[in-house]
Amino acid sequence: MLDQQGGRAGEAAQGSAAKRFLAKARDHRAAGRVERAEVSLRRVLGAEPDHPEAHYELGQLAAGRAPERAVTHFVTALRGAPQRPAYWLALASTLLAVDRQPDARAILERYKAQTFGPDAQALTKAFVERTFAAAQSLYDRNKFPEAEALLDLVILLDEAHAHATYLAGAVAARTNRPELAYDLISIALYREPANPLFFSGLSTLLTNRGDHDGAISALERALELDPDHAMAHANIAGVYQRRFRYGDALRHAERAISLEPGNAGAHSNRGSALLALGRLGEAIEAFDRAIALDPSKLFVASNRLFAKLYSADIPHAEYAADALAYGRRYADPLLRRRPFALDRDPARRLRVGFVSGDFCNHALVRFFEPYLRVVDRDAFTVVAYMTHASEDAVSERLRPLFDGWHNLACLDDDEAADLIERDAIDILVDLSGHSAGNRLLLFARKPAPVQVTWIGHPGTTGLTAIDYRLTDPITDPPGLAEPLHTERLWRLPRVTATYAGVDDLPPVRERAPFEDTGYVTFGCFNRLTKVCDDALVTWARILMAVPDARLFMVVGDIATPEVRRAVEERLAGAGLPLDRVIFQPRVNSGYHELYHRVDIALDPYPYNGGTTSYDTLSMGVPFVTLRGGHAAARTGVSVLTAVGLPDLIGDSADAYVAIARDLACDRDRLRAIREGLRERLHASPLMDHCGLAADIGAAFRGMWRSWLSEGQG
Repeated sequence: MLDQQGGRAGEAAQGSAAKRFLAKARDHRAAGRVERAEVSLRRVLGAEPDHPEAHYELGQLAAGRAPERAVTHFVTALRGAPQRPAYWLALASTLLAVDRQPDARAILERYKAQTFGPDAQALTKAFVERTFAAAQSLYDRNKFPEAEALLDLVILLDEAHAHATYLAGAVAARTNRPELAYDLISIALYREPANPLFFSGLSTLLTNRGDHDGAISALERALELDPDHAMAHANIAGVYQRRFRYGDALRHAERAISLEPGNAGAHSNRGSALLALGRLGEAIEAFDRAIALDPSKLFVASNRLFAKLYSADIPHAEYAADALAYGRRYADPLLRRRPFALDRDPARRLRVGFVSGDFCNHALVRFFEPYLRVVDRDAFTVVAYMTHASEDAVSERLRPLFDGWHNLACLDDDEAADLIERDAIDILVDLSGHSAGNRLLLFARKPAPVQVTWIGHPGTTGLTAIDYRLTDPITDPPGLAEPLHTERLWRLPRVTATYAGVDDLPPVRERAPFEDTGYVTFGCFNRLTKVCDDALVTWARILMAVPDARLFMVVGDIATPEVRRAVEERLAGAGLPLDRVIFQPRVNSGYHELYHRVDIALDPYPYNGGTTSYDTLSMGVPFVTLRGGHAAARTGVSVLTAVGLPDLIGDSADAYVAIARDLACDRDRLRAIREGLRERLHASPLMDHCGLAADIGAAFRGMWRSWLSEGQG
């Protein structure tokens, strides 16, 4: 009896000592005295090696310094006291810290199956919010797989966590899983139907699907819920531009800026709206502000470069200098210098990769697909690298024309470069330049020995990692263009690209419009962005020289009063008689029939029409152009030369006016030029797809042999 009482007294004393040492350890830890805390805890373990609370406290001490050791302590603590929810969550947190996510999930699945007291709810909530915050941080740093793994754990413990569900949807959207993204964001909205952020995120998915009306509806709902939601204002500004609602776009972008002056996206969208309205100087200032706020938004820097191409007041040398500065700042530091392990046979079949975000319903396809259909498959393997997450029916049509197809949307530039290098691409071709969806910083890493830019951009990219720009001697005259490029210019012998007309092209108008109206109608179908004030002055002189003529202009959002007012003020300031100007809003269908209303088209400058010029000729309408000094200002020259109409090219504004006037006044000549113009286009080098493919094939072979002869890589 005495022995039993003595044993119990010893145990009590031992337990009392353990409590004292544990209390001391907690006090030491709270005060930052880590070593003294550890000494106290070791004394507890000396008496009781598996003491759960002592191991838990040691795990807390080790978690920040030696998390693997902390795991061991938390495992021991949990084995000794599985009824303590804090031990489960501490072990799960530390397993995540040492990148053992599957083990953490297994622990949390077992934790969820336990029955705990009321204190577990608060602990679980704290763990969930910490984990969600970590996932948000990873998402913000574009670490999408890591973020998704954490969100999976959050939803495991709290399946009704609407924000985690929404962010998981955003991750799916950024990693090329649009259907999953739509489902997850829809679930988040079901759980929080009054959350404007979720509607704003849904709008991005709908925009990527091409459902701009749906995106606008989602954003309008977001703004009903929160009229001061800056991001929704910024986003709706971007979508309105796709619907040619430039006035609304500008208004919402400016509202976003008033609510959140540091919102770089709002400043960028404001710049794009101003650019679309032809207010180039203000657009450049807006892009400058956006870049200053967020230098990582490289698409804004590209937009700024485009704005400078449009401006008649900015010398092209300044554009070229800015492009070079872009390359030096963003691209050159990324260059990879290492040998390429490729078969150096100069005559072997070459692997050519094409990078673009426009392998979909985009104007690029009308110039690229003709080449793709007739490329020499014995000489070249062609691989597509699509940079846009959303693919459509046109994408599906193009896919079988390639020997391989990869979507890069979910890969960062390093990962994409690694993929291209694994694919052993010999020649990598950029089809975007500084246009939307470009991946120029992928090219900066030099994943292929020969890199080329083609079609997408009428000027230098500014990247020294891109070796060549495909062009022709008319677009870029020898000696004139070289100082304005970082790339070497490889001139194709005839034209830079060929054109494929649309399938449902309406017939050419049998009678010229003037035959029915009694007066000549000049027309411009290009975006107002391309029409500089000098061009408007020139057009005013043409109307003065042909007193009964009219000017037909397609202007986006012209029905909006503030847009019409601004456009009319600009035209009137250039001397155009507004009573002789016919405004036509942009249309989503029936576009080509609009050409039936025009006798002679006027090419804008200094940035000429592109696809529009080909459409114009295909509808039997001639156009007049002004010969410029760089590629963007010489597209019209190239097109008219190729179809054998060099007499419609003016070398000065005076000559431009005289050509338009004389053609309008000589009705017989105008009839003769219009007659058979579509057939003339079809018979020209501009639609000789096999000839172009042969020219490009010779260029690629020459580039490859040049690389071999230079002994690079």
